Amino acid sequence: MPPRKVVQQTPETAVITAKIEDLRKSITLIGKDSRFASGLWVGFVKGMAIGLFVSLVLAGLKVMAWV
Repeated sequence: MPPRKVVQQTPETAVITAKIEDLRKSITLIGKDSRFASGLWVGFVKGMAIGLFVSLVLAGLKVMAWV
C-alpha cells in the first residue's frame, strides 16, 4: 500500500477551513438552543392548559354543589 499523500495547507486555506468549522459549530449550537427553547415553551403552554382545565372543572363542581 503506498503511503498517504500529505496535503499541506497555506495560511489562507487554514483560515477559511477554521471559519467553515466555526460556522458549522455555531449552526449546531443554534439548533440545540432552538430545540431547548421550543421544548420549554411547549411545556409552559401545556401546563397552563392543564391548570386552566382543572380550575374550570373544580369551579364547575363547586357551582354544582351549591345547586
